[in-house]
Amino acid sequence: MSLTSRDVLRFSKHRDGPRVTLSTATYQGRLRVTDPDALRHTLLHGIGPAKAYGRGLLTLAPLAPENRDA
Repeated sequence: MSLTSRDVLRFSKHRDGPRVTLSTATYQGRLRVTDPDALRHTLLHGIGPAKAYGRGLLTLAPLAPENRDA
């Protein structure tokens, strides 16, 4: 697995409201599913405390054919 990007986002939800700070990270790698029900729940509901801000989402894609035996 490799870290492909990191960022810190700062904003206020309301004009005079408190500042919100989110640290984000994007990883790329291979995943072996050992609990399909847990994976399904995570894909549907996201992970982490920043889900309300559109963070904590997962994107999965099949391995390219030439990488399946790697």
